[in-house]
Amino acid sequence: MIERKCLSCGTWNKDEDHCTNCGNPISPEQIIKVETKKKKEEEANKPKDKFDLFAERMKNHESSFMRFIYKVGYSIGMVFAAIGGFFAWMVAMANG
Repeated sequence: MIERKCLSCGTWNKDEDHCTNCGNPISPEQIIKVETKKKKEEEANKPKDKFDLFAERMKNHESSFMRFIYKVGYSIGMVFAAIGGFFAWMVAMANG
């Protein structure tokens, strides 16, 4: 039998996932679930930064030239990422 103290109201509870007095989660699993849910909600409500807005405008621009410039820049970035990934893999494999 495990006794846990509620972090909100200070009530001691026996083998409960939620406090019998205030209903807040007291088991570590439930607390982690609540915290990850809060973090996901905060991340979803977080405003986009300026670069993401700029990239999205370029991607959906009405001018075909601007969409072409976006695709070229994106392709160059992907090539650099692939080369960097390859070199990271080579360094990791060097030690065996």
